[in-house]
Parts: sequence; C-alpha cells; structure tokens
Amino acid sequence: MDTAGNTLTLRQGERVLRTAIVSAGSGSVLRDPAGQRHWVFDTPRGIRSVQSKIKQPVWIKPDWAFIEEGESAPARYAERLDPGAMGGYAIGLGDGYFIHGTLYTRLLGRNVTHGCVRVGDQDLKAVFQALSMGARVILF
Repeated sequence: MDTAGNTLTLRQGERVLRTAIVSAGSGSVLRDPAGQRHWVFDTPRGIRSVQSKIKQPVWIKPDWAFIEEGESAPARYAERLDPGAMGGYAIGLGDGYFIHGTLYTRLLGRNVTHGCVRVGDQDLKAVFQALSMGARVILF
C-alpha cells in the first residue's frame, strides 16, 4: 500500500492481482480544546498483518470524531456506534487501523483519512476475499 500515491496493490508472490485507488491518512493534527490530547492522522508505515476480517462493520467513534465536529464525546456507548460508515467490509491491521470502505468515493486518491485506508466497494470486496488472516500487509 503506497500511502503517498494512494494506491493499493494486491499481489500473490510477484504477480499483481489487482491495483486500486485508495485514500490514506491526511497527516493533519487535531487538538482537544481542553488542551490535554492531540491526534495525528497518519497511516502507519511498515509491515503489518491481517488481524481481523469483519463483514458489515460498525464504526465505534472515538473521542476525536466528536471533537472534530465541535461536539462533546458522549458518555453512552450506544451513541458512538455508526453502522455503514466503514462500508461492507473491514480488514483489521491492529492498533485501530483498518482497510475499509468509504461513503466518500469522490475523495479516493487523496490523503484525507484519519489513518485508515479507504477503498471503493468493488476493490474492497476483492481484497477482503483475497486476504487471509495473518496475511502480510506492507504500508509505505
């Protein structure tokens, strides 16, 4: 996964099975108005592995998602659930990072995410089906 070029290449050995336009982390910084926390929205680089595969994932919105919208983080867990925001599939890479779908397909090819890798529906389904648990994912 080329985070600067926003492309994902699915390989089997040296053979390229699919290339997809994606969106990676924006690199922007969000500061908590209370001044105690900040978040840097980068996609991590390095070698990771597939740690989970989820169909119809539900995003559990972290505090920064509310702060970014100028809201207070809710106390009730149920208010953090956002079904559909991650598309039909999510591939967990650990530490809260996923390869997942997007509601914003017009932004594919741009560095706009909070660190996850967003992929269009058809490409995401193909990648989800091709990657097995433990498969190596290289992010550079």
